[in-house]
Amino acid sequence: MRLYSTPPGQDYNRGSKHIGGTYMSRNGIAFLVAFVVSILIVVLIDRLLRPGLRGLLEQIVALPAATEFYLRAFAVVLVLVAIGAVLGNRPDLKDGARFMEYIWAIAAGLKDVFQNLFAVLLVYVGLMSVLIAALRRRQ
Repeated sequence: MRLYSTPPGQDYNRGSKHIGGTYMSRNGIAFLVAFVVSILIVVLIDRLLRPGLRGLLEQIVALPAATEFYLRAFAVVLVLVAIGAVLGNRPDLKDGARFMEYIWAIAAGLKDVFQNLFAVLLVYVGLMSVLIAALRRRQ
């Protein structure tokens, strides 16, 4: 099974790594590693922020359905932003690429992930601050 296409007349195994019975291109390996690492980063951020965010929302909003909605919306936005950042990055590894070039290609993809997640977290903190200020005045 091929996971990439090659021009006619070119060797299918050239410029690829043998992984579990399939051949995967260098760019595919860099993309896959960046994708997995970005999902792990999102899970870590979610697990670190969820308990405090849940407590804050339960105290301020006082509606269990709203708390669940905001937490799920937060998780969905984090996942979609991370996936979008990884999909937007196109590693360009040439034949004969060294190991460090893989690392740099993965780091370039993760740079976009961190940048976009930082922006999402800033916007979410701003929205939560507005929500807290508005609901505290009402109470």
